[in-house]
Amino acid sequence: MINEKILEEYNNVKNNVGLFDFSIEGKIKVFGSGRVNFINGLVSNDVENLEKFNGVYAAFLDRFGKVLTDCIVYKFDDFLLINMNIIGRKNIVERLTNEAKLANSEIEDVTLKYALFSLQGPKALELINDIFRSKVELQSQYQSIIIKNNDEENNINNNETEIIITKNNRTNFNGYDIFVPVPMYKEFKELILEKGKDYDLKIINNETYDILRLEAKIPLYGIDFNQNNILPEVTEKAVNYEKGCFVGQEIVARVKNLAKGITAKKLVSLEIESKEVPEKNTKIMKDDNEVGYITSAAFSLELDKVVALGFLNKGFYEKDTGVEIGNDKIKANVRELCNQ
Repeated sequence: MINEKILEEYNNVKNNVGLFDFSIEGKIKVFGSGRVNFINGLVSNDVENLEKFNGVYAAFLDRFGKVLTDCIVYKFDDFLLINMNIIGRKNIVERLTNEAKLANSEIEDVTLKYALFSLQGPKALELINDIFRSKVELQSQYQSIIIKNNDEENNINNNETEIIITKNNRTNFNGYDIFVPVPMYKEFKELILEKGKDYDLKIINNETYDILRLEAKIPLYGIDFNQNNILPEVTEKAVNYEKGCFVGQEIVARVKNLAKGITAKKLVSLEIESKEVPEKNTKIMKDDNEVGYITSAAFSLELDKVVALGFLNKGFYEKDTGVEIGNDKIKANVRELCNQ
């Protein structure tokens, strides 16, 4: 079951603060006078009416409405920052680069230029303000701020440096992402760990993160869904149905307006009455018929049972539907569609 190290890390995020390193995630900056219209025409959510220093959850789709990757688009004074799963980055960079000049825009893949630290837990904001000797007050999800840093006392960097902080709850607890130039990686991480001693900070590993994100019903591209899924099968949280045209809109709108949101399958969260974690692709059954499959699962320390994400076929993905997991027919219940 859960080993002592994971239990300690989990409780630390729940009660104090945990440090995650998501530096591997994709990061793209978009510049130029046409940058907002350019990206707004490619992603599923509304970037045009997004206020500056805020972000929005969205997705890049192909013309058939299938998900090339999900992402967060942040709007700043003179650029957009797109944060995405590393799996979808390369194709998106190529696509944006090929189309940018026609849209009066410039693309810079800054994946290897920015480290990405995430502080999650009730003491995260207090620690951030201690690190920067500031009063950051980001309240809503994806709200952001740029800090011009010249902190010789903390030995962060001797030159003025731009650090981006965004509100991003990657768990059920308070959370913030910090985008730091790569040359500062070592010094800044050491600073977090040093300042974090007063807040009982711990570095959190991937296994603990899986528990936390599954409890929060957060799917991952490449694990829980991929380019074979149309967006309405995964989430509606990434869609603005009132905005202008975007790639894949016709399919997404057709599902919404003609099919009333009904798709052949949907990604849902499940609670499984067991302490044994099912493997990926384990069958979900109903009355001896296969009606879906598990995409990821973990033992929830909060619920003392397994939580999972999985796809269920039409007619079985409504909330509180009872199903069975695997050949042992372990009882499970649909809780709700996925969160993000």
